[in-house]
Amino acid sequence: MLIVRKNSFFLLTRINYFIFALSGAILSIAHPPISLPYITIFVLASIGIYWHNTKPNPRSSFFLGWFFGFGHFFFSLIWITEPFLVTPKETGILAPFALILLATSLSIFWGFAFWSASQKNDYKSRFRSLLKLGAFLSLAELLRSFMFTGFPWVILGIAFVETPLGQSLALFGPYWLSSVVIILSFMTLTGFKGFSIAILGFASLFVYGENRKKDVSFVEQAVKIRVVQPNIDQKLKWKPELASSHVEKLFELSQNDLEEVDLIIWPETAVQFFLEYQKDFSEQVFEKIGKIMILGARKYIREKNELFNSAYVLDEMGQIHNSYDKKHLVPFGEYIPFADIMKKFGVKGLASSDISGFTIGQRSSQMHIGDIPTFGIMICYESIFSYEVDQNILGVDWLIHLTNDAWFGSYSGPQQHLMHSQARAIEQGITVFRSANTGISAVIDQYGRIVHRLDLNTEGYFDANLSKKLATTIYSGWGARNWNTLLFSLIVLMIILCFIKRENKLMRLIG
Repeated sequence: MLIVRKNSFFLLTRINYFIFALSGAILSIAHPPISLPYITIFVLASIGIYWHNTKPNPRSSFFLGWFFGFGHFFFSLIWITEPFLVTPKETGILAPFALILLATSLSIFWGFAFWSASQKNDYKSRFRSLLKLGAFLSLAELLRSFMFTGFPWVILGIAFVETPLGQSLALFGPYWLSSVVIILSFMTLTGFKGFSIAILGFASLFVYGENRKKDVSFVEQAVKIRVVQPNIDQKLKWKPELASSHVEKLFELSQNDLEEVDLIIWPETAVQFFLEYQKDFSEQVFEKIGKIMILGARKYIREKNELFNSAYVLDEMGQIHNSYDKKHLVPFGEYIPFADIMKKFGVKGLASSDISGFTIGQRSSQMHIGDIPTFGIMICYESIFSYEVDQNILGVDWLIHLTNDAWFGSYSGPQQHLMHSQARAIEQGITVFRSANTGISAVIDQYGRIVHRLDLNTEGYFDANLSKKLATTIYSGWGARNWNTLLFSLIVLMIILCFIKRENKLMRLIG
């Protein structure tokens, strides 16, 4: 009998782990390429009730949360294998390990959230139990966005960018939206009180979002911008023998009907060479285009042996007017942690060429040239960090996002990356012009809507007029740091209250 019971226990445990992993996988379809954001509410509500009814101890709860996170991150981040497949002979074998390691690591945050929610939990109050779980999972999403350089990719609130709920990003930013969605979803099936709170909360966000976008009219400025998308395959991009043909393609796409164009944007690392040491490039820009240009290129400082991933502003003569060096680098892509040690073993970043890694930039991302309104620049990965964007673009009228999403393949990475640019537009109430090597290039309006677009693996360009920014949003007005600090404080306070015994008068009111 003991053996039967023991086997039954382990079988039930394995079934629970499978259910949580499957639920996490289903949760991943809230994000691109499938994009069903409202399924988040259904999955969280269902898994919350299942977790509460299972009444796991802290150890079991950790593994349930970990499997839930693993299912979500494994399928959401499957694009992480793509950079390793650019040179499959050298790095292809690392692709599955990279995905498993990343999903495993991020799932630990969710595992600890479930573990913490099980501490001193008698599971007698469904409302309090799931409120505690919602608070800890919200804290986990916040912490993973900041700790170890941060990785806020596919945080749950970003999935709602193209829905009315996404407009609340202009109120309090992505981490608040994620936390509200998580907590209200867990509340949905906790009884009449919880259901009423959830319905009221979601309805309020929905109504706000619908009203915010109503009867919108933009004032277009007399500034026409051309966004170029060369569609150069990553496997071909850095072949020395193709460098001149790549540049020629960019010039050809930039030359048509230039009379009314004021500014031309090329994507991240648009050219192979270092602009400071390629003097004839300025002459080509002046002769073939003769317009202000912004483009991405690597910068190399010989004296210090430093390599930067940079954005350059060129004047009509093709001369360098200003430049911005990327500040938030991609771990293991643009730099290697503990580089001095790793370099001895020949380990270097995937995108760092023959140098051990890129150097962190120190320059301001805010630029101004001629009659072009002041703009800020984001390079690739930087666009996912709302708090850094908020701090770096004070006083700008619009944003430029240069990226090379060819690294991410065609399945889900570029689409998910684009949603972060849409979120930044809503948060700041400004237009974003996005130039991507292989796509998706776009113009995103102040409400996060895509008004011009070049799809993946498409060669071409489009022209668009710049719209004036909206009045300062509540989020940008008070600042990301203040909003995030307040959110952290409220989550911690909520957790403390949830641990207070039911005899406490306050907890009796919500218990």
